[in-house]
Amino acid sequence: MHARALLLVLGAVAARPSLAAAQATSAQRLFDEGRRLLAAGKLAEACAAFDASEQLEPRVTTELNAAACREQNGELATAWAAYQEAERRARASGDSHLAQIAVNHAQKLGPRLSRMTISVPPDRRIPGLEVLRGNEPVAPVSWDRPLPVDGGSYAIAARAPGYESWSTTRAIKGERDAQTIVVPRLTELHAPPVASEVVPPPAPAPGRGEAPPAPADASPAAGPAAEPPSGPSLVAPIALAVAAVALGGTGLGFELRSESLYDRAKAANEQGMMATASSYRDSAVRDRYIAQGFAVAAVGCAGVGVYLFLRDRGERRPTAAVLPVASPGLAGVALSGRW
Repeated sequence: MHARALLLVLGAVAARPSLAAAQATSAQRLFDEGRRLLAAGKLAEACAAFDASEQLEPRVTTELNAAACREQNGELATAWAAYQEAERRARASGDSHLAQIAVNHAQKLGPRLSRMTISVPPDRRIPGLEVLRGNEPVAPVSWDRPLPVDGGSYAIAARAPGYESWSTTRAIKGERDAQTIVVPRLTELHAPPVASEVVPPPAPAPGRGEAPPAPADASPAAGPAAEPPSGPSLVAPIALAVAAVALGGTGLGFELRSESLYDRAKAANEQGMMATASSYRDSAVRDRYIAQGFAVAAVGCAGVGVYLFLRDRGERRPTAAVLPVASPGLAGVALSGRW
């Protein structure tokens, strides 16, 4: 058994170099394919081949070729960022020659870049405000800063809990364009008023010797008219139940987005993008606090609804139950019984 275990360990150790060699071979094949496609003028396919080679085996030369491909394809901002990454890797490996090549290319691209500024004035930075460019959130540290972007059409949106969302679309030229998008102050949503039960004033008591007034449509032979049964109003409890479900659902949405931002922060941290990772973590923490606030509000609405329901039901309380439901992934109320 000891000999078998030793053979298994040796086999695992031997498999690692084989796997690394296979990845290196595949990376070289993709790199050569990218060079061939680039020479043939098939820029999109060449850039994809360089990116795939870089994922299998990160190398400074691959990064430089990918940057050159993006530059020829008109993606100047992406190419500029790739040249900067190539410089960082070259300096980390002690290759000053490749680092200088990357610096030279990045410096030549700098004046040609198009830039976009997403401006959020201080008086419009409401609690929970999130600004997005396309489907990606723009970190608050990047607000009011001219950031390099590739040419194309960009959708800019802003949203916050309790406010109407806003969005716009802006076209950016491929070179030497500078545009500023100003986020307006979002319009606050007003909750509709909750209808309250109207209680009619009591009828005056009959005087001494007077008979109580008969209903207008009753005949003398019909006898006393039966009063229609009346019951407590369910408007307020149901409205509070709906509000609790809505608040719980909103809180769940923020919780899910917080988890997604944590995953992005982890990925950015693994790629060495510390500033971006920190921004994602800050946004994730903020969304988690917002989610907790909505959960507390949902439970509060549920509790008030339960109180009003049981208070108005009187002797019929045993026939119905309204229970708040809250968990890390769910918030709301459950209603059961007869109405």
